[in-house]
Amino acid sequence: MTGLEQNNLLFVYGSLMSGCERGAFLNRDHKVRFLGTATTRGSLYDLGEFVGLIDNQEGEPINGELYEVIDAETFFATLDVIEGYWPKEPERSLYVRKQIPVESADGVVHAYAYVFNQLVNGFAMIASGEYEKRGKK
Repeated sequence: MTGLEQNNLLFVYGSLMSGCERGAFLNRDHKVRFLGTATTRGSLYDLGEFVGLIDNQEGEPINGELYEVIDAETFFATLDVIEGYWPKEPERSLYVRKQIPVESADGVVHAYAYVFNQLVNGFAMIASGEYEKRGKK
């Protein structure tokens, strides 16, 4: 992964993964390049229609995919809206985009991920750490 700017990396763990409901958004060679599967640590919650990652590096392995973003400024501005992230008002955001450590085939990198920004009380944790195993594909 030598030469990649870490502010151009994106880790996805839910419906944006290939083969999932919104995976087609990342299936565009002119916007992103698939780098491979990857993992981070945290807690994954079933929120009904979607899942949410709580960043906790002491947590369980969370499986996902790693992408290199071609035009980060434009791409993230669009994805921020889709994910309900308002950079100037993070307290009202459903998710916040932040860099987290991600283990890839080439070692640990820091990639942006959309981390759930609300309380998870009443939601079930997905112990497997895998979105696909919750039965929504």
